[in-house]
Amino acid sequence: MASELPVVVIGAGPVGLAAAAELRERGVQAVVLERGPGAGAAVAEWHHVRLCSRWAELVAPAARRLLDGAAWTAPDADA
Repeated sequence: MASELPVVVIGAGPVGLAAAAELRERGVQAVVLERGPGAGAAVAEWHHVRLCSRWAELVAPAARRLLDGAAWTAPDADA
């Protein structure tokens, strides 16, 4: 009997979560594993690091669609 296993995404940072969102849109079950206390733990520790790209350029399209469906308010696209 064949069975499908989920894809394991290592890290719940921006790239890991974007990968999981893309997999979800494609109907692929994914499990996200994170070493820190929660999603984006490393990014939260690096609060002193400024991003040099606009918000609109930093969010993967699949992640944005997932967030929009969750009644989440995004920052200004030019932020």
